[in-house]
Amino acid sequence: MSRNVMERVLWQLCVERAAKERFRQDAHDFLRRFALSEHEVAMIVDFDVAGLQAAGVNPMLTMGFWQELSTVRSMAIYKQRLGSTAEESAAFSAALKG
Repeated sequence: MSRNVMERVLWQLCVERAAKERFRQDAHDFLRRFALSEHEVAMIVDFDVAGLQAAGVNPMLTMGFWQELSTVRSMAIYKQRLGSTAEESAAFSAALKG
């Protein structure tokens, strides 16, 4: 797995407007420029944030990627996709407020 390349891709998608537009238009075409395996491309295209983090990708990058480009953008769903239980999600939300 090429964690560094995946992190570079997610960073670019978080900060570069042109990259975001190219990704939205055709994610697979955008990702062809990078040395990624089919599995890595699938994790990015499918917004598999749990898989990305399991592969060692920085959690802040996965969260930024989710917030910038996911069609859902709900942090509750993001936490569910990471495997958080309702109790863990509630504790996380309380920590943000307090």
